[in-house]
This record gives sequence, C-alpha cells and structure tokens, in this order.
Amino acid sequence: MVGEVRIMNGKVVVGYNGSEPSKEAVSWAASEADRRGAELLVVSCFDVPVTEPAWIDLAADLYELRYRRATDRLSLIAAQLRSDFASLTVATDAALGDPANAIASAAGPHDLIVLGASGQSGAAALFVGNTPRRLLRQNPCPVVIVRSAASRGRPDRIVVGIDGSLGSDRALAWAADQADLDGVELLVVHTWMYPYAPIGSSGSSARDLTKVDAECVLDRSVEAARERVGIPIKGRLVEDTAVSGLLGVVRDGDLLVLGSRGRGRVTAAVLGSVVSSLLDHCVIPVVVVGEPHGAGEYDR
Repeated sequence: MVGEVRIMNGKVVVGYNGSEPSKEAVSWAASEADRRGAELLVVSCFDVPVTEPAWIDLAADLYELRYRRATDRLSLIAAQLRSDFASLTVATDAALGDPANAIASAAGPHDLIVLGASGQSGAAALFVGNTPRRLLRQNPCPVVIVRSAASRGRPDRIVVGIDGSLGSDRALAWAADQADLDGVELLVVHTWMYPYAPIGSSGSSARDLTKVDAECVLDRSVEAARERVGIPIKGRLVEDTAVSGLLGVVRDGDLLVLGSRGRGRVTAAVLGSVVSSLLDHCVIPVVVVGEPHGAGEYDR
C-alpha cells in the first residue's frame, strides 16, 4: 500500500467561532481526541481592520475588544469540554488574522484538523474561498469536515473511496488505521462507469473489460488493507459516478474518507469536483487525506 500513514497521537486542531457548525466540529473533535489520548487545540480567530495612522488608538481598542471576545468564547467552550471529558487535555489559541492560515500554522503533518462545514456551497464556496476548502488546498494534514451531528463520537463504520491512484492509496492507509483504532468495519468502495453506454447496459466486451479492470483495482486495495490491519474489511464495486455512488453507499454513523493531492491550483477545486460535491451534499463527516504525488478520480 502506498503512503505509510499511521494514526499518530498528534494533537487534534479544531476551528471554533461560536457558530452551530463549529460547535458540532468541536464536539466531534473532542470525542476523537479523547479516543486517541491526544491533546485538543481549539483555535478561534479574530480580525482588526487596517486603519489610518490617525486612528491607531481606536484600532488598539478594537484589537483588545475582539481579542477579549475570542478568549472569552474559548474559555467557555474549554470549560465545557473539560467537564464533558475528564481526561482530555484542552488548549486554546485566540489568533489574529485569517482562520485558514492560523489553523494550518497550528497543525503539523501528524495532526488532525477538524472544521464545521461552511454554509456556502458550490460556486459560492469556491469563489469566496471558505476556510474548509482553503485548508484542503493548503493540506497540512488530514482535514475532517463535520456538517452535522450525524456521526458524533466513534463511527459505526468507515467508508473509503478509492480509484487506484497514489492519493487514494494514502486515503486507504489512513482509513484502515482509523478503523483499526476505532475497532470498526472498513468498507472500501470503488465506483466505475463505462462512458460509452448507459449504466446497467450489457453485451459490450469493452464494457466487460472496464468492469474487470475496476474489480482488480478494488481487489488490490482490499487485499492491501487486509495486510495492514486485522479488522473486518469489505469491498464494494459500484457502477455509478463517484459522487452519486458514494452518496448511495454511506449512511448515518459512517465516516467517509477521500484522497486529495491538496494542490493549490484552481484546477484542484473546480466546480463539480468529487471532493467539493461530496462536501456540499454529504451529511456525515468527511475526511480528506492529502497526497502530494499522483492524481486520481478523488483528487480532481
């Protein structure tokens, strides 16, 4: 299996701004950090507008006000977390500036970033450049996007989408390690389509060869995962588009894992991409695992 990813006890970094999505993210992150025996770092950001020199005193007062609001917000959530998770180590950071940069700077390659889903989706999210998508492009470590409370705490099952690329190999490695940590089933899903005939049609030797090739990709991935961990592992081949196929497989209680190269170019986040579409429509938490080399269906 490409990509020697192992679930480390690095810290779990979660962004928090007081909104409901960020509260869901903090709850998910706290449960995950507690299971890992890892530190939880809660980051809350604030900004101060640039002003003319004549208004420097006002800017200083505004800085103090917004900093105090951020620290008060963090103190309240930290107290709640320490009450809910007696053994959890909770740290906080009130950071001045852009949330994506602040959170990326606070995380290392063996950490895990958790964010609440943005209220924006589709073209609006891509052009505005919301924090989750910007962090996915910066890609300092695996990033979890939590849209709702559909899977709070240990997941019932981990589902990973694979396509045979180096990026999906790395996602598979992370998903296998996480399923092993949680002691739950791993479901490896490979979607495929023969582009020259309607879905479900038969009788074409070229289509049959395409299906056989897809089966081989899935079999190799399942075998690699079984060599890595000893948990129950199943494979599922789905004839459908990547987005529709994965959405049709996942259910409440799952954790969905995808690979992404984390490229900074516009082509990494074009409208209609698999990762972006799943972030828009998937109600369960989605983990995007970065891969600096290789490309594949789940990277685009």
